[in-house]
Amino acid sequence: MFVNSHRNDAHTPSLMLDWGIEGMRYALRNRNIIVVVDTLRFSTAVVTAVAHGFTIHPVADRKSGEVLASSIGANLAGKPGESKYTISPYSYLESAHEDNKEVVLFSPNGANCSALVGRDNVAYVGCLLNAKTVGEYITAIARSMHTNVTVIAAGEQRAVDTGERIVYEKRAAYPVFAIEDYLGSGAIICYSDLQKSAEARVCQWAFERSKKMLIELMLDSFSGRYLVENNLREDVEHAARLNLYDVIPMIKDGRISNLRC
Repeated sequence: MFVNSHRNDAHTPSLMLDWGIEGMRYALRNRNIIVVVDTLRFSTAVVTAVAHGFTIHPVADRKSGEVLASSIGANLAGKPGESKYTISPYSYLESAHEDNKEVVLFSPNGANCSALVGRDNVAYVGCLLNAKTVGEYITAIARSMHTNVTVIAAGEQRAVDTGERIVYEKRAAYPVFAIEDYLGSGAIICYSDLQKSAEARVCQWAFERSKKMLIELMLDSFSGRYLVENNLREDVEHAARLNLYDVIPMIKDGRISNLRC
């Protein structure tokens, strides 16, 4: 059952929606409970990996990843087709029985946001795959801690449709609205019974009106079209599966692992 709560109760913590790296910094400064949502594909890869026993170490870029992976003896994720582990969720499904399940994963959006979580902070990773579990958990912990929640829609790097294909800007890329992150955030918000900001309520309504069209919308998004063009349609289809896993990936001390382990 979806929850639609916006009651004005001073004793009920608030749930808010914010965007990208600046929204992440603002939520950290306010010491809010944070959920990072980067549906295509960081959050989906992390949730899938954690559900299969992996620990993810998020970093903002490859150079930082190389240094960290070398220092801790972890696998360094890379590009699909070139590396064993990538930002594709299927790389973790295919390697679920490996012994070394420590992976350093970089991306400019979700991993970049997650890497900001310092030793004094805790945050979580969510998407459509674990929306119900995360939504219910943040409701419970917000009430017990009397702390507000911010769901961060990580956004996507600026892309251009050339008329032939989707191309991501290589120069000074900056995050823009990503429909898949909005839908993933809305799903999590739906399962939360907290006082919700106007932005969070609209996000929830967008998901509720769209939940029967998730795969269509995601395939037609910039990110989805880019992945299809690069023979990664199955990543989009996997990302659109609602409530597949009941894991809660927790970001703490530079690593992401299952809270319930």
